[in-house]
Parts: sequence; C-alpha cells; structure tokens
Amino acid sequence: MMDQVVDVAVNYPLYQTFKYSVPNEIGKVNIGERVLVPFGKKTIVGIVVKREKQVNKDKINYILKPIIDIIDDHPVVNLEIMKICTWASDYYEYPLGQVIFGALPSQLKQGIPIENIKVFEDKDKKSIADKLEIDLNNEQNSIFKKILKNTDSFSTSLIHGVTGSGKTEVYVKLAQEIIRRKKQVLIIVPEINLTPQTITRFEMYIDENIQSYHSGHTLKEKMTTWLSVKNKKLDIVIGTRSSIFLPFKSLGLIIIDEEHDSSLKQQEKFRYHARDLSIMRAKSLNIPIVIGSATPSFESLHNTLLEKFKKYNLTKRYYKTDLPKITLVDLTKDLPHDGISKYLKEEITNALSKKQQVLLYIGRRGFSHALTCLECRWISKCTICESFMTYHKNQKLLKCHHCGNKQSVSVNPGKCENCSLVPVGFGTQRIEDKIKELFPNARVGRIDSDAISSLKKLRDFINRAKNNEVDILIGTQMIVKGHDFPNVSLVGIIDIDSGLFNLDFRGLERTAQLITQVAGRSGRKNEGGHVIIQTRTPKHPLLDILLSEGYENFAIKNLDDRKKANLPPYTHLCLVRMSSSKKITAFNFLDEMKCLFSSQKSVFFLGPAEAPIPKKNNMYVHQLIVGSKNRTVLRKITQEIRQYITKKKPYNIKWSIDVDPIDLY
Repeated sequence: MMDQVVDVAVNYPLYQTFKYSVPNEIGKVNIGERVLVPFGKKTIVGIVVKREKQVNKDKINYILKPIIDIIDDHPVVNLEIMKICTWASDYYEYPLGQVIFGALPSQLKQGIPIENIKVFEDKDKKSIADKLEIDLNNEQNSIFKKILKNTDSFSTSLIHGVTGSGKTEVYVKLAQEIIRRKKQVLIIVPEINLTPQTITRFEMYIDENIQSYHSGHTLKEKMTTWLSVKNKKLDIVIGTRSSIFLPFKSLGLIIIDEEHDSSLKQQEKFRYHARDLSIMRAKSLNIPIVIGSATPSFESLHNTLLEKFKKYNLTKRYYKTDLPKITLVDLTKDLPHDGISKYLKEEITNALSKKQQVLLYIGRRGFSHALTCLECRWISKCTICESFMTYHKNQKLLKCHHCGNKQSVSVNPGKCENCSLVPVGFGTQRIEDKIKELFPNARVGRIDSDAISSLKKLRDFINRAKNNEVDILIGTQMIVKGHDFPNVSLVGIIDIDSGLFNLDFRGLERTAQLITQVAGRSGRKNEGGHVIIQTRTPKHPLLDILLSEGYENFAIKNLDDRKKANLPPYTHLCLVRMSSSKKITAFNFLDEMKCLFSSQKSVFFLGPAEAPIPKKNNMYVHQLIVGSKNRTVLRKITQEIRQYITKKKPYNIKWSIDVDPIDLY
C-alpha cells in the first residue's frame, strides 16, 4: 500500500484528472483545496477533486509525482459546488478542471493564498430611511402564499405574468421570508444592465445586505463579493448566469427572472444554461426555485404540462391599466418611406401632441443591413465570414457583426467605374435619421450597443427617458429587456418579417416573445397603450394566433407542431460544430464520425451540413445534429462522440459540443 493519493483537476482543456501522492509532511488534504503540483516542466495550481487514503501500488503502473504544497488551510470549493461542477462537466461535456476554475474569481486561479488577497473593506451599508411596504394584489398574494408552502423542499415554480403584472413584488416578498429564516437568496437576471434596476427595486423594500455579481465588476469587486457570499455577509445576490457558481453558505431560494431569455445560455466554450443548472443546484440543496417571465420558454411551459413545474398566472397589470391595443400595418398597402409607414407617422404625431413618449423597435443596429450597387449588383459581404457587412453611416464603415471585421466604404467597390451605392434594409441609425427628419422638434434617443457602450451610459439614458427628457426612443432588444418607461404610450415595431421566416426551429418562439415583450413597454401606468406592428404578411398564422388568443395558446399550438416534427422539447439535441481552414476537412471528419455512430439505437443524425453562416474568421464551419427522445441515450452517445473527437481529430480542426442548443447558429 502507499500513502495518501489525491485526484487533481487542472485549468487546461483536458478531460481527465491527475493523480498525485501526498507527502507525509504535508498532512491531510481535503477535497476542494487548492494545491501546487508539478505539471510537465511547470508548477501549476490544481484543485483536489477526490481523495484516496490508501491505494494499491499494483494498480498504478507509473510513479506518482507528489504535490508540492497546499495553498490554503481550508477548501475554496465546497462539496456542494464541487457536486454541481461535476454534474455540469458530465452533462455539457466540458473539462471538469475548466468548469471548476471558471467558477472561481481570477485571483483564486493563481497560487495566492486567500489571506493575502486584498479586497474592499467592509463599509457601513447605506440604508434607505423609510422602506416601503409591499402591497400585493389578490393575484400576487395568492401566488406568494402557494409558493411559500413549498419553501422547505425542492420545487420549481413558474410565474407567468403579463408585462407589468408585478412579478418582482412577488420575488421581493418571497425573499423577505427566506431572509427572515436566516437563509440567503440568489436572483439571476439575463443581462448586466438589468442588475442596477433590480437591486434598486429590492432595496426599496428590504434593508438587508444586497450586492450584484457580473462580469462588469473589477476583479477586486468580484473577489470581495465571492468572499462575502462564502462568509454569509450577503443576504441577497443579484447577478448574471455566472453567479450560479457562488459559494453560498446557506442558500434558501433561487429566483430567475426573464427565464426565457437566450442570454441565460453561455454560447462560448463552456456552453451551459443558467436556468437548467440553477434547477439542478436547487434540487441538490433541496430548496425552491422560482422562474418568471411574461413569455415563458416552450421548454418551461412543456414542463408545466408534465407537472414537473408548478405554474402560476398573473393576468392583470399591477397598476390596473388595460393591455395595449395592437394594430397591424400592411406594408404592401401603406408603403413605408425609409421604414416609417404613413399610419405610424400619424400615430407618432398624435402621441407627441399629448406629451407622451414613443418607443420604436428595430432588430438591427447600424444604418442598413448592407450596401449594394444598383448597376453591377455588388453587395457588401464580409471577406472573412461571407455574411453581410452592416453599413454604419456615422463612421463611414462597413462592419461584420459576426466576426468584427471592419472596412471603409470604398468609392468603387464593385465592377462599375463609379458604383451607385444604396442602403439595403434598415438599422437603428437609419430610423433615427428619418425620425429626426420627420420630427425635427422631438428629442430623439437611440439605445443600441453602438450608442450605449457602458453600464453608466445605459443608466443615464434610462434615467433621461424616465424623466421625460426623451420624446422618441429608438432601439434594439437592449431597450426591451426589463426596462420600464412609464410615459410610453405608443410602441412601433418597424419590421417583424425577418423573425416570421427564420429558418431556426425556435424562430417563431423568439418572434412571439419579442412581440409580446415589446408590446409590454406600452401603456404601463396611466392609460392603455397602442402597439403598431409593420409587416408585409399581416395574415401570417403566428400573428393571427398570437394577437387573437395570446402567447400561451400560441405556445401550446406550436408545441404540438414541434411534437409532430420531432423537435425539442420532445426530442433532445446535441450540436457538434467543426471548423477548418480548408472547406472540406471538417465536413469529411463529421461525415466519417456520423457513419461510425449511425448504427446506434434510438439516435438520429442530421447533417453534416454547412452552418447557417458557413464561414467565420476565415474558417469553414460545418455542423452535425445528434438527437434522441431519450436524454440518457443522448448523453451516452455525446460522451462517445467527444471521446472519439479528442482521440481522432486532425490538429487543424476546431470543434465544440453544444448540448441542448438554443439556436443552430
């Protein structure tokens, strides 16, 4: 027999852990502790994931290297976090070491002892003198009481509330009760820009320690919050998806707002979904989780039909205003001038005359989707990605929104002696220019990632809008997500048609969510609002069902269509993406792999085929969809595929595995 042996995970893209012996002079090593270990010719930081007191020498056919030292005198990764990281690594087929290290603040990825890490000193919490009392209406109070009955064990509750129905007030009331029991609360929002207003809402009612956690904080701020959570100096954390890995000492409730939002899914490297991982963590801790949305994801609605989730409806707006009137404008009859129909122009004029605000939504930033020459038919396509390059008029640049490629607008880009360039489609900048031309006396504000480059600028814009310092708001989805504009009476959706004919199987779901969410920005406090949707297909079945029967009935109808088509949530998918510098290399490898695994029972393959954007960063992208109705079967085949790729793939192929993909792009 030999001395103590530990399994160590390292922060490298490697799927195995590594065994090390523990010298007697070091003593006992615990799971979750950081250790210094020799790795090749380097000394690196590792995390102990398994401990074996005694190991039979005969079972190890190589000499174990000893660990060099223990960095801390206690684990930095507790057993509960280790459990959820291990589950996530297995489920999403991502290296355990990188999952664990990804859950830690940057300072802890280094070999610095915790006691030597400088953090912000604790400051006296500034308290609002007079906290408000929550006045729940009958619907809200009924839901609060029903969820409260299940707060001593695991349960998943979905609050489906119309926009402006007061979901946040229910969240606050539940949080108050959990804190009263000396437990902590985690609230996850999809985007950084939603954290300030969510904190403000909670601080209106709760005089406890509340902090945000997201990538916008400095390394020192994140480290401070991490330690405060660990030491139970914080009662409530409001954060983005990464906050699910915080080391809560006594977590009692998880809340996920806007649970339908695609931003909850990490789309790079470790492709996890914060909602699904939160449910697993809540189940592991035997605590409740509450998810909420005005437009729940089809997966969540499906789980309510299966009675896996409890569903509660908020059908009335908190301020007792009517839901907005919705008007479809047929653009084949009311021809738009630079994106603005005659009817929309008249309604904007009417709203401005009443000193009311107008919100105009368009799904693309920049001036236009592309530029083209009317003579030689040249069109602005990215030379790196083969996608269209968006025209940004103010900067006189063409930008690829997929790879970041930029180029100036050439006088003669095509085959003509002097190309006659015209814009194709509309972006926020083009709509802004037109609105300023039509309404020269109106105060116009644009909110997109070009105009709003920081959280401070976003806050300033929202404050200006709420203080009625902006008459017409123009924006992308950034303007839709969770922001309340009390004086907005008119909402215009400039063009919805691109969403109606999206090839992705989730396209209609996203479009219905978008319409419902944008419409919800209208008429929230004073009087019922008005929503104008411009379209060339006013008789589209989506619009008919959505506007006449509501979002939930639309979802149920589409769930039935998905079932017939063998699509999620009735089928579970894994998307294998590969890219290579040569057009055929990745395709051939995926095709060979498909042939090898195609005999598997209860599994089907789609592809391989070019990705919807076939070229990114000078790499040709292909993908293979793997599906099964049985999640266990899919996990097994996904693991086998990952093992095959890591063993067999050529060095010049980049690859990724996306379990439960939310889109095929």
